[in-house]
Amino acid sequence: MAVLSPNTFTSKSTGKQHFYLMAGPSNGPLIIFLHGWPGIALTWKYQLHAFASLGFYVVAPDMAGYGQTWTSKDPSEFALEKLVPQYLELLEHVGRKEAIWCGHDWGCGPLWAIASHHPEVCKAVIGMSVPYRTLELGLNYMIPYLDRELYPEDEFPYGQYDYQVFYQENPEAATRQFESDIPNYVRLIFSRGQEKGSRERSFTVNTRNNGGWFKGPNTVVPEIPLEMTVIDEELRSELVASLTKNGFHGATNWYLNHSANEKYGLEKGVNNGVLKMPVLFIHTEYDTICQTVHNPRAGLQMREHCENLSEFVIKAAHWGMLECPDKTNAGIVQWILEKVRDSWPGPESRARASLL
Repeated sequence: MAVLSPNTFTSKSTGKQHFYLMAGPSNGPLIIFLHGWPGIALTWKYQLHAFASLGFYVVAPDMAGYGQTWTSKDPSEFALEKLVPQYLELLEHVGRKEAIWCGHDWGCGPLWAIASHHPEVCKAVIGMSVPYRTLELGLNYMIPYLDRELYPEDEFPYGQYDYQVFYQENPEAATRQFESDIPNYVRLIFSRGQEKGSRERSFTVNTRNNGGWFKGPNTVVPEIPLEMTVIDEELRSELVASLTKNGFHGATNWYLNHSANEKYGLEKGVNNGVLKMPVLFIHTEYDTICQTVHNPRAGLQMREHCENLSEFVIKAAHWGMLECPDKTNAGIVQWILEKVRDSWPGPESRARASLL
């Protein structure tokens, strides 16, 4: 198994410290993995081990606000226009001019922004759960593509994204709730999903009415057995340590820049937002929030703005890379072989890939 080595670098433009994990040969094709809320670099552990063993050079940062990377109570520090240059500096720091970039959840914010603003650094891009031309452009580009049969506009104007409006209206309450019982909220957030989640109204639809996530600030958080989650003891321990150290304010701040992100995305992107590089989108079918499989409208803008788009579905909830790592990895392997063949390390790696 590949060794995951811890490293840090300091942004030249901000002076802020970033932490990242790396593995694999430093001369191998580079894949950079960007995690989302409320994860850490180790969230990608199964992908880091698998692709490093194939001869790829893999890098996964603790994103801003998490783990051993900088955090701030200033929401504007988490606007994509400020974050993207720092991840370009990470690319420069590891001595490369381009990479295959892979993001999940809020990691898709900088992922899609990098692809649409700096295509020259993207050999190819992979998004999980969150389609292109949605989250990175803000709520105004998410609400129009809701499944209105599931979320009638007069009853659920913001659909499953009601929780994101709650963040904007009362970020302190959202932060306070999760910080009230970090160990058990970690287990709850990373609990396994169910098949029905893809076709039912999300539990987040009443977040504002409830005054918080789940049943609101007075939610009694159950101690979910670890085997009912998608994490092991190593990852559970690291997640709890990260969120205990930093709190949830950084995690919350990612949600507080919709207007700034929209302006950045629409005014400073290139090619009218059209992506010409190979793009892979991985649907998580049982996802209760990113309901992309049974709502074709969710990926409409992505399909219209990607010239070389591939898609596949894994039967997992939101944390697909943790719940179904083998299927996730195999799908990425097949796509790279078909669409980004010159990014394979060599003949031996191709042979090993055929066994996944």
